[in-house]
Amino acid sequence: MAADLDKPTLHHLHLCDRCHARAYVHVILETGVNKDGYQDAGELFLCAHHAREHLPAMKARSNILHLLDETRFLHEHVKDDKHVN
Repeated sequence: MAADLDKPTLHHLHLCDRCHARAYVHVILETGVNKDGYQDAGELFLCAHHAREHLPAMKARSNILHLLDETRFLHEHVKDDKHVN
């Protein structure tokens, strides 16, 4: 089954780990090897603002295993939220 690129994967319950705004970016970083010799990973959810602020440093200093950037849906969600009362 093909992924539907017109619909977001992240939803309103995914919150930024820095400020608790709606997350539009999901990152999984390699954090090293655990005591049993298996690769460990850390997971982050970021809003668009904090993704722009922190992703360049993460890309430069970390091994990113997974990066899902759904900031293209940001303006669509802002428009939808204005119509909800």
